[in-house]
Amino acid sequence: MRLNRSLALGLFSAALAAGSGTHAPSAASTTAYAFTAGSGDYRVQFNYTGQHWTHADVKAIPIATDKPIAVLPQQYTSNGRQPGAIVNGRNIGRVWNEITQHEMAKRLRALGFHVLLPTIQMYGESLEGFQGLEHFIAGVAKGNRHVQVVLLTADAHNANDANPLPGAQMLVTGLHARDAAWEEAIQQRIAPFYARVGLGNRGPRVRGGGSEVEGSSQAWHPLIERAAEYTPAVSIMEVSRAIDIEDRVGRIENGRDWAADLFDGVSAGMAAWACSKGMKTGVCR
Repeated sequence: MRLNRSLALGLFSAALAAGSGTHAPSAASTTAYAFTAGSGDYRVQFNYTGQHWTHADVKAIPIATDKPIAVLPQQYTSNGRQPGAIVNGRNIGRVWNEITQHEMAKRLRALGFHVLLPTIQMYGESLEGFQGLEHFIAGVAKGNRHVQVVLLTADAHNANDANPLPGAQMLVTGLHARDAAWEEAIQQRIAPFYARVGLGNRGPRVRGGGSEVEGSSQAWHPLIERAAEYTPAVSIMEVSRAIDIEDRVGRIENGRDWAADLFDGVSAGMAAWACSKGMKTGVCR
């Protein structure tokens, strides 16, 4: 859930336009984008009105590479806006997301991927920052072939209507085309990890559809849906409940080694799918 997002929509355009990282649309341009966020390789241009928020009206971001592209986002904040799961009074969302991001990047680069590591901190821990992060991911997917977007996180342990069975699951698009072969390539290779550690895995699951309010836990997930408009290979994967990791290894930081086989499996599945699409990675040659 994106905290306070729906309440802030009416203020969004004015606040974002006032930011130092934005520009007004040019009358001379045939394609005008009202907002700019990020810098360097992580710069994005997009339009956003608060309407049709599952669509990303974004400038394509082509990347000059013949390697398969993996986008591994970090979406958790330190300011309480989106801190992630709580275990023993401690928010562990950012810590675990950064661990999984680092471990996945190391493996995918070794397999021959071009890896992008966008974080909410690059765009600001705010409503405007989430718009920048989500549109950047969508822009990369729009500008390149067979982009894969995977965010590995840890679930809260409290069940609710939006998430009745917390735990390992692969959240996927509910509005756009899915790729069953991509989902299976990953699921097949992570099954041994879950069998070994004795945790269940719900597998692919559509998240949302119960609300039209952006930011509601019942709504479509904007990071997933905006990217899935341009690639079916996008998922937020809950590794397990956060409390299960700490129960097994003491602290969330120790999950780095505990989940090594999982990181291997997800990476291998992503490489196998890239090879099936004719992409050039080291393991495909």
